[in-house]
This record gives sequence, structure tokens and C-alpha cells, in this order.
Amino acid sequence: MKTYIKYLGLFSLTALLIFGSCSKDNNDDNPPEKTTTELLTAGFWKITSMTIDPGVIFESTFITDVYAQMEDCERDDLMRFDSDGKITDDEGPTKCDPNDPQTTNDGTWVLSADGESVSISYPGDDTITFLISTLNGSTLSGTYSVFEDYGSGPLSYTYTLTLKLQ
Repeated sequence: MKTYIKYLGLFSLTALLIFGSCSKDNNDDNPPEKTTTELLTAGFWKITSMTIDPGVIFESTFITDVYAQMEDCERDDLMRFDSDGKITDDEGPTKCDPNDPQTTNDGTWVLSADGESVSISYPGDDTITFLISTLNGSTLSGTYSVFEDYGSGPLSYTYTLTLKLQ
């Protein structure tokens, strides 16, 4: 009888160790994916690249890399998609004009129903539709098109932007 109890105890302990070490998926290991809105509103974004296609001629120079033409005081600017549909723009550490306010909040944004584009509006400007190609916890990239006349007649220009979450 003692042998039976000994084996039963050993079996129970073994079963407890085997089955007790198994657990359901832990949500800490697999957190739920963030929504597009949560990713957009996660913080301030800074442009890290910007191109235009077709390129334009500016002061006798053919330009496709708009970011390379930007001043340092423009490259450090930040924007945040606020959860209330407003856009907060921040001049960053350096201002191009010291008289400009550090932050403004006059832009608005609306996410499309399918979550694949964002319409961005500022007073006095046309609304642009930014088509999202990448959006994750660190990068936002995509394109938007505008119809402009940069001296060669009216053309459709496509801007490609990459922004990094700060």
C-alpha cells in the first residue's frame, strides 16, 4: 500500500509539474495590436525624408529630394495627430523665425474608414490625402499628390514622406 501511495504521489507531482508549467497565451508576450488611430496618436512625428516626383527645377537646380533642400530649422519640426482630430505642430529646438509661436494647433486630420489614408487640412490650404504605406510603432510613411504649376505648366506631383516617432 505504501508503494501505491508513493507512486501515486510521484505521479501526481509529475503531472502537476508538467501540466502546471503549461499556461494559456500570456497577453504580456502577445499584446493586442494597436489600431491605426492609436499608432498615429502615439506622439510627435518628425519628417526624415521627403521626395517629389516628377522632380522640379528650382533656381536652376533639378530637385527630387525635397528634404535635402529643407533648412535645419524646418527639419526639426514636429507634428502630432491629437485624438480630438486636431494637429499640433511644434517648431522643434530651432525656429526659422524667432517670432513664430513654438506650437500651433490649427490643422485637422481625419482617418479614412479603411484606415489606409489620412486627410489633412490647414486653414487656407487644400486638403491633402496622405496614403499610408507603413505605420508601426516607429515609422509613418506614404504619399500624397498635388496638382501644381511649378513653371512647367500644371502637373500632378507626388510627394513621398517618411516620418519617425519621437
